[in-house]
Amino acid sequence: MVEKDSYQQWGLLQSKMKHKCIFGKKGLGAGQVFVYIVAALSFALIMIFGYKIINDFIHKGEDVQFLQFKTSLETSIQKIYTEFGSVREETFYLPGRYTQICFIDVTKPYDPDLCAYDTVACNFWKTMDTSSYDLAAENVFLTPAAAQQIKVFMIDVSPAHPGEEGFLCLPISQGTFTIRLEGKGDRTRIALPQS
Repeated sequence: MVEKDSYQQWGLLQSKMKHKCIFGKKGLGAGQVFVYIVAALSFALIMIFGYKIINDFIHKGEDVQFLQFKTSLETSIQKIYTEFGSVREETFYLPGRYTQICFIDVTKPYDPDLCAYDTVACNFWKTMDTSSYDLAAENVFLTPAAAQQIKVFMIDVSPAHPGEEGFLCLPISQGTFTIRLEGKGDRTRIALPQS
């Protein structure tokens, strides 16, 4: 009888162990699925917020670079105008998305040739009520349009092509362009650099 009881106990023990193993395997599978779901959600959140943070960082860097360009351009033009006869060639750096810059002498009459280069600048110049520097909101235009208006000190523009009057448009290559600045005493003359 002892043997029979011990076999029964042994059988009962084995069946309990089988049930534990089976339940343990099912629980382990559900636990693994939960871990994979948590890992996938964590990865997705890191990717989404990481992309957003990196994208914001890049845009803030471009904003800083644009403000540095704007300040540098305004300062360079204002600094040389009183130095009559002084000539400097200066290179300016912008964010890479800009492809062209146009300078307009708003005191000159409207020239429709500008429309071939920059329609925004053309429309602005065409719709100005007066040819007064003080009333103009801006006189420098970028392509694509800049978020902030740029107005530099009074300029006199040497056109790039014969027949054009009152504006100068230059291509921006890899975020840089070079112009020639000449002090005229009461304004700054802007021209293409001499090669």
